[in-house]
Amino acid sequence: MEVRLESAVVRGFRFAGVAAGLRSESGRKDLGIIVANTPVAAAGVFTTSRVKAAPVLVAQEHLGSGRLQGVAANSGSANCFTGKAGVRLARESCAALASTVGCAMELVAPCSTGVIGHLYDLQKYRAGVADAVAALQADGLTDFASAIMTTDTHAKVASTMVRAGGSQITIAGCAKGAGMIEPRMATMLAFIVTDAAARPPQLRSILKNILPRSFNAITVDGDMSTNDTLLLMASGAAANRPLAGRDLNNFGMAIGNVAGALARELVRDGEGASKLVTVEVRGARSEADANRIARSIANSPLVKTAFFGCDPNFGRIAMAAGKAGVDFDPERLDVSLAGIKIASRGAINVEVLAGAAARMKEREFGLTLDLKMGKASARVTTCDLTYDYVKINAEYTT
Repeated sequence: MEVRLESAVVRGFRFAGVAAGLRSESGRKDLGIIVANTPVAAAGVFTTSRVKAAPVLVAQEHLGSGRLQGVAANSGSANCFTGKAGVRLARESCAALASTVGCAMELVAPCSTGVIGHLYDLQKYRAGVADAVAALQADGLTDFASAIMTTDTHAKVASTMVRAGGSQITIAGCAKGAGMIEPRMATMLAFIVTDAAARPPQLRSILKNILPRSFNAITVDGDMSTNDTLLLMASGAAANRPLAGRDLNNFGMAIGNVAGALARELVRDGEGASKLVTVEVRGARSEADANRIARSIANSPLVKTAFFGCDPNFGRIAMAAGKAGVDFDPERLDVSLAGIKIASRGAINVEVLAGAAARMKEREFGLTLDLKMGKASARVTTCDLTYDYVKINAEYTT
C-alpha cells in the first residue's frame, strides 16, 4: 500500500489550526484542534519520563474510557514543571474546547509543546479555541500540523488507504518534533485518525505492535521529551464489518506504515540535520542486543559528527558498538557504509574509504553491521549532528 506525505479527508473528523497569540512570534499558528462528529474509539501512548507534563497526566486520565471527541494542542509552552497550576490549566483548556463543541470535558485530550516551566495565557487560549472551531474543516489536517510545530521546518503529514472489513478505510496522521527525540514510547506529538470501525482494545494492541518499528526506532539526539504523546482515533464512519484476522492485520499494517513514514520525517527534519541514516545491526544473538548496539551507534556524537563530515570513520563506529555492553567478537564484524563494505572481519578496507566518503554526501544512506553471532536484527533511524543543532539549542529560550 502506498503512503503519501500529504493529508487526506478522514470521514468523521475535522481539523483546524489558528494563531491564538500563545507564542512570541506574531501571527504564527500555535493552537490546533481535532474534533470528531461524535465520541470515537481512542488509544494513546505517552512519555515514560519521570517528568511528565500536565497535559500528559490529564490526557492519560481522559483516555481511561477508551473514547475521545476532541484534541486541543498548543505550541509555545510545554506546560511542564508547572505544578498544580499547570494541571488546572490543562483541565480548563479541555473545558474550553468541550463547551464550544458540546461534549464532555473528559472526551478532550490536551497536548502541549514548547518551553518547559511556562504557562500559557488561558484567555488567549479560549479565544483561539473559538476561532479554531469556526475554522474546522475536513481537509484541515495540515493547518493543525502547522499549529503544533516548534523548531520543525515544515508540517509533517502522511496518509494511506486500505481495504478491510469490506470497506475502503482511510488513515491519516501528522507529527511534530525535531529535537529531544528518542521516545521509547511514541514521539513528541503525533496524531493518527481513521474512519475504520475499531474497538479501543484493538487500537491499543495496534499501537503496541507498531511502535518498535516506527516512533520507537528513531533518534535525533538521544533525549526524551516530557510531553511525548501519540493518539490514535477511529470514527467508525467507514462502517466496515468487525475487524479480525487478515483484515485486522492489514489495518494494523497500514497504521504502522503511516506511523513509520511520519517517524522518518521527524528524523529527516531533525534540528540542523543534513543526513538521514538508517543504522541496522544484523547477526545478533537477540533483538535486544541488536537494538542496544544500533542505539549506541545512532546516538554517538562522534559517529553523528562523522556522518556530517562525510567521514567513513570505522574507529568511531566500532567504538560505539563496543560500548553498548553486548558480547560479540570484533574479529567477525563486517561493516557496510552507504552500500560499501568498509570493514571485513574487524579489519578496515582502506582502499574503499574514498568511495564511501563520496557516497556519504548523499542526503540518505545506511550503515549496516553484521556481528555474525546469531540471526536477530534491529534498525534505528538517526541523523547527523551539525553546527546548526548546537546553535538552535543554545538559543532555544533566548
